[in-house]
Amino acid sequence: MKKYIVFDCDGTLVDTSQLRYALYPGIKELLISLSADSLIYVWTARDRRSTLRILDELKILALFEQICTVDDALPKPHISGLQEMVGDFKKSQICVIGDTSNDILGAKNFGVKSVAASWNPSVNAVVMKEAGADFIALKPQDCLEWLTKNIC
Repeated sequence: MKKYIVFDCDGTLVDTSQLRYALYPGIKELLISLSADSLIYVWTARDRRSTLRILDELKILALFEQICTVDDALPKPHISGLQEMVGDFKKSQICVIGDTSNDILGAKNFGVKSVAASWNPSVNAVVMKEAGADFIALKPQDCLEWLTKNIC
């Protein structure tokens, strides 16, 4: 059964706290592993042009089925971006992975599970749990086992 995994961009896939943006360690490997049985999406508060440029420069753009930016839908935690990308799929097959409470609240508002990306050192696990995160991932690889067991 296919899974539909929706990632935030800044602070989840990409470390934007540095002058030179980079993928968090383990992100590319996670995306490649997930692509075996999942369709992967990006839901970001960043504008479309810079999102596409960053993902292309980091050589991961081709891994995504669709990208929804602040130019395409109402900002998080509104569900319009999720509705546009994965609205036709069973909610039990969808998961949002993000680093802010708006990512988690958007997932909850849409009725799907969520993972807090606490590999980002600025993520407060307590705040994310209070927002409703179903799982706190300390590193990207932690997502694989949890998604296998909990998203079907």
